[in-house]
Amino acid sequence: MLKNGQNEFTKNENSKVRIKVINELCISAATCIIQAPNTFDLDDDGIAYVKEGTWDEAQTIINAAASCPTTAIIIEDMQGNQIYPEVKIGA
Repeated sequence: MLKNGQNEFTKNENSKVRIKVINELCISAATCIIQAPNTFDLDDDGIAYVKEGTWDEAQTIINAAASCPTTAIIIEDMQGNQIYPEVKIGA
């Protein structure tokens, strides 16, 4: 059973971002947990998920996503614009 934020975006009323973890890309490096411990955790299979409750600040969450060695975490603003990884137009 999928946990919060796994393979689908999840949001928090106190945050300015939405988060999705792509399960197939997660390798249990746990850098996201080190960077944003109030936001991320690992499930029993070692796949990152998004915790319930109060998340870290938006920039901390973006930094945590950027620390992922496989780019398994996607961050969007509340309007659905992708913040991380940065979308390169015309690339």
